[in-house]
Amino acid sequence: MTDETFLARFEAAALRSFDHRDHLRVAFAYARRGGVEYAVARAREGLRRFTAAHGQAGRYHETLTTAWARVVGHYALCARDDDFERFLTAHPRLLERDLLSAHYSRERLFSAAARARFVEPDLLALP
Repeated sequence: MTDETFLARFEAAALRSFDHRDHLRVAFAYARRGGVEYAVARAREGLRRFTAAHGQAGRYHETLTTAWARVVGHYALCARDDDFERFLTAHPRLLERDLLSAHYSRERLFSAAARARFVEPDLLALP
């Protein structure tokens, strides 16, 4: 499916499942469309809507969403084209779900405050 179709289905909460790779694709497609802050804003809005529509509003995590969108967005702006698979081949570390552990202590990242609002990293600044 094209990124446009994927984003439309995501925005309508019409995807059956949503995994880490899908999070990356959302951030990549939004960043390529409008930049990092656009990707952050759209990912936040879309994930809140998606989790609520699937009865999992409590799973939404503001810091995880924002941090991943910023990291992916940073690299997406450097990508040579809009091909998501080539992007992942060039940046395979993004597929590692623990990537943010280089930036955040576990205590900070999984705190109640980090779930409710974006908190800055305590170990290493985000790109």
